[in-house]
Amino acid sequence: MKSLLFLVFTVIISSSAFAGTSTTAVRTSSGQLVSVGDSLTEMSTRIGQSPISMNTYERKEGKTTVTVSNYIYEIENVTYTFTVVNNQIREIEWIRKEP
Repeated sequence: MKSLLFLVFTVIISSSAFAGTSTTAVRTSSGQLVSVGDSLTEMSTRIGQSPISMNTYERKEGKTTVTVSNYIYEIENVTYTFTVVNNQIREIEWIRKEP
């Protein structure tokens, strides 16, 4: 029983160590800000590069189903995931790459 609890505790701790950190704004390489609430067009224009990855899925928000798109960019050794719903940035998460 103790080993099972230890295993569960270890998994919880290790998964939180690799989790991303949320932020409300990102400064691009050119010095412009991309913030939660900006449009997809504003984000693409300000970042000025193609995403390294993108995925789309649907989720329920209340009684409606919305399409969610995650755009992943690498800016100055930091990987940013921009979550876009209804053409608007809803969330920004980042993970710093180890050198």
